[in-house]
Parts: sequence; structure tokens; C-alpha cells
Amino acid sequence: MSNVRVIDPYTGEDLSHEYTLRNRKSDEAYRNIKSYDGEGRQEAFFFNRMNNLDYAMASLTTAQCGFLLVLSSYIDYDGLLINSENNKEPMSTADMQRVLRITKTRQSSFYDFLNACIVNGIIRDDKDGRYYVNRDYHFRGSTNGDRVVMTIISKLREMYSEVSAHDIGLLYRLIPYIHVDTNMLCANPEEKIPKYVRKFNRKELAEAAGVSPALISRATGRMVYRGKSVFARVTTATDGTFYMLNPQVIRRADVDYDVTVRSIFGLD
Repeated sequence: MSNVRVIDPYTGEDLSHEYTLRNRKSDEAYRNIKSYDGEGRQEAFFFNRMNNLDYAMASLTTAQCGFLLVLSSYIDYDGLLINSENNKEPMSTADMQRVLRITKTRQSSFYDFLNACIVNGIIRDDKDGRYYVNRDYHFRGSTNGDRVVMTIISKLREMYSEVSAHDIGLLYRLIPYIHVDTNMLCANPEEKIPKYVRKFNRKELAEAAGVSPALISRATGRMVYRGKSVFARVTTATDGTFYMLNPQVIRRADVDYDVTVRSIFGLD
């Protein structure tokens, strides 16, 4: 029986040693992978712990939250910041500034961010050139049943090439409000009965993010990557306008979204 490389779609872990093509569990895992993006190609991702992010948000500015989310796309399974999947050398502070697109004239903003993370226990400096993101906030590997949101690494980096750290940070501040099934932004993200989901309008979304309603309008309108919107504004006669996040960038449910959602965001 031929071996097949099997990636757990929930943890990103390589399970090849446990399965073969004729194994029932392997067949099920393979179907999950096939449905993940329609091509059988697993997109790398990391997790954000919903319950703990309030502390990070209180410790960092909005732009610094954006820096943290982007940097977290470079962690390995131990939380170590590395240069890439193909170059697992630990990131230096110069490497961090490079991926965050911080120029020499703005180095002080980088060190303000790094110091805030270290002082507040969000990033650990081992004093040997290794920096670790605290798994209480962002991690790769098993979730152990915790409430988490997945961020798709390639899409986040594509997005960061086109939008500011502040806008990424605004997205960060909305992670705790992502609905478990629909990716809508709401007051009760664990609600399973659709009619009881309390969807955020513009004012409520602004209050949740700690910004003005005018900024919500501007930011949700300009957050675009590769011609795809990060936010959808949906308006109905009964609910008014509410908001949904592009599941190709960040999502709760590990499902193949239906044709309506895919059409809204122009997904493949």
C-alpha cells in the first residue's frame, strides 16, 4: 500500500507516519485536505487564541497589534520566530524589521513594539538571538479544544503588502468577534442558532474595535489584497448593514464555504 503525505487540516501537523492510502482514517483526512481549498493543497496557517487577545490589545497600539499578527506568521511549532519554512534560522531583529517593512528611519517604532511585547510577556527574548511568540496568544499545532481563529499565512502576507500595519491591527482587534460558523462579526460569536446571532452594525463594530464609526467605514472599504476584499458589508431590510470577514484570510470554521460566500469575496 502506497504512503501518502497527510497534513492534519486542524493543526497543520504532518501525520504521514500514521496513514496509508487504504487506511480509513487516511481516506477521511485526505477528503478533508481536498476540500480545504478544492485542490488538495494545504495552506499553512497559525492559530489565534480568542480568549487571551484582550490582554495583547490592551498592551499594544493598533499598529503594534498589526506587527504582532504579521510576525506570528513566521513562528514554528515551538513559537520560535524563524525566517521561513525553508530557512529555519531564528529571526534577528533585522529580519523582523525586513518582514514588517520597517525602514531605518522608523527603527524606533520597531523597538517600541518589541519592547512592549517583551515587557508584557507576549514575545520572549532568550538572550541568545532567539525570539519566541507566547503560545497563549498565537501558535501552531494542536488547539486542545481552545477557542481559536485560523489565520492563513500566505494571504496575510499578501494583504500586508498592500495595507498598513494599522489596518492589520484593526483586523486583529476584531478577532474575538468572529462567528463560529459564518465568519460574521457579532456580539455572540458562539451562538449556533442563526436567528439569534447579534450581528454588529457599523457603530457596534467601531465600539468593539475601539475606533470611530468613520474609521470603520474607511478601513473596511480600503482593505483589499490582490483585488479581493477583506470585509464584506451586507445590507438587508431587517438587519441593516452588518459585516463579514473573508474566510480566505482569517476564519473560525475549517469548512469549504458555500458558493454564496465564495462569490461575495471572489474566492477560487
